[in-house]
Amino acid sequence: MSPAPVDATNPHCSAREQVLLCLVLFAASYTAQTVSPVMLFYTLDLHLSTTDLTLFFTVYAAGLMLAFLIGGPLSDRRGRKAMVLPSAVLLLLAVLALMGATVWGKPMILAARFIQGVASGALFTVGTVWLREMAGTRNAARASMLASGVMAFGFAVGPFVSGMLVQWLPWPRLLSFAITLAMVTGSLLILRGLPETLTRGRTSRVQIGLPPGTAAGFFCYLLPCGLLVYTFTMLSLIAFPIQLGKAGFAQIYFILGLSALIVQGFAALATFWAMRLGPGRAGWIAGLCGAAGCALGYLSVQPGAWLWVLPASAAIGLANGLSMASGVAVSDHLAPAGQRGALISMFYVIVYLGYSSPTLLSLVWGKQTMERGDTLITLGIFALVMTAAIATSGRLAIRNWPAASPGEAVTEAAPSDA
Repeated sequence: MSPAPVDATNPHCSAREQVLLCLVLFAASYTAQTVSPVMLFYTLDLHLSTTDLTLFFTVYAAGLMLAFLIGGPLSDRRGRKAMVLPSAVLLLLAVLALMGATVWGKPMILAARFIQGVASGALFTVGTVWLREMAGTRNAARASMLASGVMAFGFAVGPFVSGMLVQWLPWPRLLSFAITLAMVTGSLLILRGLPETLTRGRTSRVQIGLPPGTAAGFFCYLLPCGLLVYTFTMLSLIAFPIQLGKAGFAQIYFILGLSALIVQGFAALATFWAMRLGPGRAGWIAGLCGAAGCALGYLSVQPGAWLWVLPASAAIGLANGLSMASGVAVSDHLAPAGQRGALISMFYVIVYLGYSSPTLLSLVWGKQTMERGDTLITLGIFALVMTAAIATSGRLAIRNWPAASPGEAVTEAAPSDA
């Protein structure tokens, strides 16, 4: 029998329950990115094009954005557990479908990736809000950033482990998915025993879009900040492995996993750095890190200069972690409890527009876009523009950010410190 519901305004969730929910978020993020090396394997094994590879990521992002638009608002009405538990079931089905791609090929991959996106999107957004409410008002900022850090760790470990499995162990189409299947099954067992938090203050109807009073903060801060998260991260998943393969490396699946590990590992570390910086500074520093990653990436795609991939991935990871953590914290601050799911969902929609950047760029500039030097220069300029937006209008939009109390993780927010 499930525990009694918990009042979100006065939670009684234990530290153990919060840890268990963190394990579920880790499993979801691990599953989300562990497929990346397998997608590259499928592309080569089924003789598909690089555009097909980018499409696998874009379809996943489309599912994510659909879940972000609907999942958060639905959870504001029906409750957090009521959304997360069925989403985990859907994720289990997606993993099974990906395993079936060995028989059904590209159509099954596309369908499975879309389903995975829908399930993952609901787990990421609603799970983050759920953890925040479990922690209570005093520790809300810390819990929000902890969720970002846990997911970044899953995003890092997943492709690294999968890259090694695909590169060197038998059954490259199945072994990675068998591990994720076990993790998602375990998550289902965990979720059944966790309490609901949103028992009061639920919305009377599903509200999709920006909650009242949050437009300025969203467009001036959350939008540019969200675009910094994954636009540059996709270089590590597509451009860098392809470029290193052209340089003569045979272990391209391991390279993909290593590049993703560096990016997401630095993203996880940056989450804790963001706690000290506060959103006023973390946002524009993320933009500078993204520009630096593009500059180093430009060096890496020059003949014989592949080693620049490593510092480029590190800089991109810092941009990812700082922008994600600060965006989640600002979303948590701007919206009231009953509409927090809607706002963070809108933020994640922007975040995963960047995840679709390879396909969008290939539509504009043609094939092999992501590994071209001029693409990296353009992305670097874009990062600087987002930096300027966050440092000016974004700073003004959050000028009333409250000073952190001794028990909170955000230590800086006054306008003079931004």
